[in-house]
Amino acid sequence: MKISFAFSALFFSLLLSAQTGGTHTWQFLDLDFSARSLALGSDFIPLKDGDINLAVTNPASITKEMDNNLSMNHFIYPAGINYGMLAYGKNFEKLGTFTGHLRYVSYGKFARTDVNGVQQGTFTAGDYALGAGYAKELNKYFSIGGNFNVLFSHYESYTSFGVAADIATLFHDDKSNISISLVARNVGYQFKGFTKKNHEPLPTEVLAGISYKFHHAPFRLSLVGTDLTRWDLTYNDPNLQPTIDQLTGDTIPVPTAGFVQKLAYHTNFGLEILPTENFFIRVGFNYQRRNAMGVVDRMGIAGFSFGVGFKVKKFAFNYGIAIHSAAGISNVFSITTNLNEWKRRE
Repeated sequence: MKISFAFSALFFSLLLSAQTGGTHTWQFLDLDFSARSLALGSDFIPLKDGDINLAVTNPASITKEMDNNLSMNHFIYPAGINYGMLAYGKNFEKLGTFTGHLRYVSYGKFARTDVNGVQQGTFTAGDYALGAGYAKELNKYFSIGGNFNVLFSHYESYTSFGVAADIATLFHDDKSNISISLVARNVGYQFKGFTKKNHEPLPTEVLAGISYKFHHAPFRLSLVGTDLTRWDLTYNDPNLQPTIDQLTGDTIPVPTAGFVQKLAYHTNFGLEILPTENFFIRVGFNYQRRNAMGVVDRMGIAGFSFGVGFKVKKFAFNYGIAIHSAAGISNVFSITTNLNEWKRRE
């Protein structure tokens, strides 16, 4: 218990500054690379059920059940963008279980032109994170874990290189069906910037989450708190100025977010319905996504996400869809298999 609390306290000593949108390099690290996580509102961390895709987000959830699990998640984006993740787990009898993963965002081909607009060929751009993870169980309730990631980006002739770590602790009780987790991710350094003598900060973030599975009903609820080191995540337009009410002459101040809205910006909600052991339905809600990306007067179901999952013989399939606004959505497909199953059936 003391070790777990000390480990959790270490998170905050590692975070010297909170992240702010648009002020950090490798923002692709904030993307959701798992179909299950995307469907549950994004950044889903509070669970330990042998899902290797969740282990990439929360290394404390790594278990020996992930031995020889192989998974692929791929997002469908327009304009030739390829975005996804490959993950694999291996258990060693004396060392424990390790995971490896590759997260990638390939932006496709672009036309290269000179200052006059004359085409001079094409170029490509992409972001990549190659990582390895490990976890240790402190007792039957607590576990700790970490990921080490090598980061690389290539945009035309500009490249960047660095490393980052994700550190996590997780409490899981089988009897109460409660899981609680705390994760500090993207703690690292950019060794080589895109330009000389320029080292940009990473999008370091602390997350906390809790999930509960009802004992006599097929429902699991989850709540995740994001970006916990910075309170106000709302955007205030610096160009807005107070106005004057033409009828009363009163000054109308620039509208700002209140306490409830600022709190809501940190919360992601998820509901997982488990009618059978082989079929799952998922619903999520991300308030920040809805409020920041929704089209004014046409919010619709922006911020909501949905998904399904099912197991067929040797494979587990998952699909997730997130509605960002009336103008765009994200689709992701996931397939996972255990190579040990293939060996047993040969």
